Amino acid sequence: MKAHILTPQGPIFEGEVEGVRMPGVEGGFEVLKDHSPLVSILVIGKLVVRVTDMPEQSYAISGGFTEIKENNVIVMAEEAIPTGQIDTDKERARKSELEAALKKMKIFTDEHKRTERELQIVKNRLYVAGQ
Repeated sequence: MKAHILTPQGPIFEGEVEGVRMPGVEGGFEVLKDHSPLVSILVIGKLVVRVTDMPEQSYAISGGFTEIKENNVIVMAEEAIPTGQIDTDKERARKSELEAALKKMKIFTDEHKRTERELQIVKNRLYVAGQ
């Protein structure tokens, strides 16, 4: 089975895989060889690629979609940051800033919603990095 992980900045991963786990709207799911065709929306979460005889490769994604067809998995993610590239010090500092900002904002505003989403993304990056 072949997987392609793409972002607006370009391809992040392309290659043969045993499986891909990803965060869907209805919950996480895994795609293995000969999976039925599927198109799904992806949410903020952890995407895991399993390659034969190699450690799993994890990515923090902030949403997107996937198409599975004929043993090809295509993931179009808004962003996909490999675990090793997550700067946990920077993310912890940003988390504190966002939490402080949210306390000062009126709820149910567009700014509040954007800040909450950014906080979810930062928390996910820390989770994926094992923090």
